[in-house]
Amino acid sequence: MLRELYQETILDHNRHPRNRGRVEGSRAEGYNPLCGDQVEVSL
Repeated sequence: MLRELYQETILDHNRHPRNRGRVEGSRAEGYNPLCGDQVEVSL
């Protein structure tokens, strides 16, 4: 029963997205000079 409830909740959020879009000021970048890896994270 609990599994079905969670499944319905997940499907509902997929069908009706909420809070879409970027959050201002929530972006970060990083660079590792040892190996050259770059990463960008945003919400």
